[in-house]
Amino acid sequence: MKTFFLTFMCIIMLTGCNDDDSSPAPFEPVTITPILISKNYLSGGENIPQQNTVISNQTDWNNLITQMNSINNVSNNFAEINIDFTNYIILLVLDRVRPNSSYDINIDSIIEYEENIIVDFTATGDPLNGFTGIRQPYHIVKIPRSSKPVIFQ
Repeated sequence: MKTFFLTFMCIIMLTGCNDDDSSPAPFEPVTITPILISKNYLSGGENIPQQNTVISNQTDWNNLITQMNSINNVSNNFAEINIDFTNYIILLVLDRVRPNSSYDINIDSIIEYEENIIVDFTATGDPLNGFTGIRQPYHIVKIPRSSKPVIFQ
């Protein structure tokens, strides 16, 4: 009986743990919660083209701030200016120049997938509503640094 039991245990040990644990679990998309830097608008005279941009270094960040501050010092209202680019990247969604105050732009979600990061955003507005006046809406956030490509849609 002891021989049978030991043989049985050896078979279990050799074959019972063969669940093929070598394959990695499938990647589950992760929602990234961004940290707001600023969501506002420019006066429209700064001559910054509409863009969706990833900023990953201090030089590009300083250049953007200089451009944005060329008419009004909008960076005074940023939640932060000093970004640790070793740990974070900046995402900028900047709309085109609009004719009135009804326009806005909003980063709706940021989702990390196995191959990339998708940034969903919406631009809203009505040319017949709002106060007359040129404005250029923007939304700036920071997220943890990643080597994955960022796709705006």
